[in-house]
Amino acid sequence: MPLPPDVRDAFLIPDGALYLDTASNAPRLRSVHAALRRAWDESAAPWRLSFADWDAQIERVRALGSRLFHADGRADAESVALVPSVAHAMSTIAAGWPLRAGDVVALLDGEFPSTLLPWQVRCASIGAALHAIDRVDARAATLRLLEVAPPAVLVLSQSHWRDGRLLDLDAVADAARARGVPLVLDLSQSLGVLPGDVDRWRPAFAMSVGYNWLLMQKGLCLLWASAAWRERIAPLEQHWQGRAPARPWHFGMDAPPPYRDGARRFDGGEVTEPLRLATAEAALAQLLEWTPAAVAQRLGELTARLRAALDAAGIGDWCLSPASPHLLGIAPPPARLDALRASFAASHVVCIERDGVFRLAPHLHLGAADIDRVAQAIVQANARRG
Repeated sequence: MPLPPDVRDAFLIPDGALYLDTASNAPRLRSVHAALRRAWDESAAPWRLSFADWDAQIERVRALGSRLFHADGRADAESVALVPSVAHAMSTIAAGWPLRAGDVVALLDGEFPSTLLPWQVRCASIGAALHAIDRVDARAATLRLLEVAPPAVLVLSQSHWRDGRLLDLDAVADAARARGVPLVLDLSQSLGVLPGDVDRWRPAFAMSVGYNWLLMQKGLCLLWASAAWRERIAPLEQHWQGRAPARPWHFGMDAPPPYRDGARRFDGGEVTEPLRLATAEAALAQLLEWTPAAVAQRLGELTARLRAALDAAGIGDWCLSPASPHLLGIAPPPARLDALRASFAASHVVCIERDGVFRLAPHLHLGAADIDRVAQAIVQANARRG
């Protein structure tokens, strides 16, 4: 289904704002803003809030989020936990992973701290080692590692958070499975735009924060857990929502009740509060109505338009490859860095610079004319002297 012609109006953002930092924080949807206001107003009368309604909303959000992990968009609520962050999810997995001294955990070089730090701590605690995979040609480097020295576990992202470089997960997952190497995927910079395909990749776990490409707010992360691994890892937290007592609120002193079914055992304590649920449900419903495929196509058209303009200006080599359709790294020569910073500031282009690379992360609030203004700012920076 094509995107509606007025899709830009779905965002609460002023005309002319050149905000290209969805990879850090999504521009707010009007539907999310309205849901937040309603939930806030309703919370003023807690005596009217039904436990059954709250529980039903948790399950609606769980089911909506689960659809993003499957290429066919089917709901799979049993496989999804609601946790506060990737740091929480990755810490849970790293702490419980069956690592031994001498094992190797392989991650992409320059990985996000929330992904890297839990494995650093775990490896240091037991004498395991980390291996950094070169992200410049991550596909070839990962396939070579799997061929020569398969690690105990591969921890990967699909679109790199620093510069948008795209990993061929299909090829890597096939090779990892052939060598019996489990995958743990941080899809925070791709889920919601690139199709999730856990049925093809068959990871042990996959996850994504909600506050960028899922168009939610901070404090809620989707954790997908395969049936084969759910009971092999202990939840990081122990709280009543993760347990299934025989009688409601019956927690005996002798032993805890069993965990709830499926991935619900990993739910974070207090994470399913009404404001987060309201914004998550509104955002996921809108995203699924548009479909990630349609979002990817539109954003790919925008970044392709930008690349074409830079090619025409003779500076197409500033664009990093392989690029994601929604994330494009612009790496000017060192001599042009200050000029591009100044040009972006003068043109009110908002993006993130990491290590001399400007990460452009547009969403549907931008159109072709906006991208042309961004391209013009980059071309002017190249022409600028001094």
